[in-house]
Amino acid sequence: MIRKLFNTVARKVLKIGLTGGIGCGKSTVVELFAKLGWSVLQTDIIVRDLLDHDAQVRLALRERWNEKVICPDGSVDRKAIAKLVFNDDYELAWLESLLHPQVRAIWKTTLAKAPNKYWLVEIPLLFEKKLETKFDSTLCIECDPGTSESRRSLEGHSKTETRQRRHRQMSLEEKIRRSDYVISNSGSLEFLKLQIQRFNQQIKRLPC
Repeated sequence: MIRKLFNTVARKVLKIGLTGGIGCGKSTVVELFAKLGWSVLQTDIIVRDLLDHDAQVRLALRERWNEKVICPDGSVDRKAIAKLVFNDDYELAWLESLLHPQVRAIWKTTLAKAPNKYWLVEIPLLFEKKLETKFDSTLCIECDPGTSESRRSLEGHSKTETRQRRHRQMSLEEKIRRSDYVISNSGSLEFLKLQIQRFNQQIKRLPC
């Protein structure tokens, strides 16, 4: 069920920042919002595009890590990068300093071009990077740890890796506390769809 943690704002919500825990199904939620007519952005996809297609980014990666993060075909080895930064805060900070300003500029520019659309922007580190103030409202997707670990295992990630990654982020409990709205994704896909449909109706009924 949808939980509203703060009072409803007295104006129409057009831009929502989406966050949640690892393995909670944020990408699925984005797809469901898109089917309801929302314009959507996923910062993870923006990062992927920068790594795959931005020449300056790839040059910076080569200069930093040589050929360790470059595949034989010349593409960026994202798994190798993940291994390099996963347990090294210094290298992670460098990578974020390279990518995050560009990612932020891209989604800000995209939203500015269509200010009257309903936007859902998925930002896993929404609160960690203090970006919640850039949106009219925030939405957190939550599920129980067992469910998130099962979903991640289907993607080839071990429970240990999932738990380690979870501990490197703000706790899900804290994200829930800070969010304006919370949707549960511990149940069936149909239950998730129902919640999103109701949420969509609530948001679009808000006064201008």
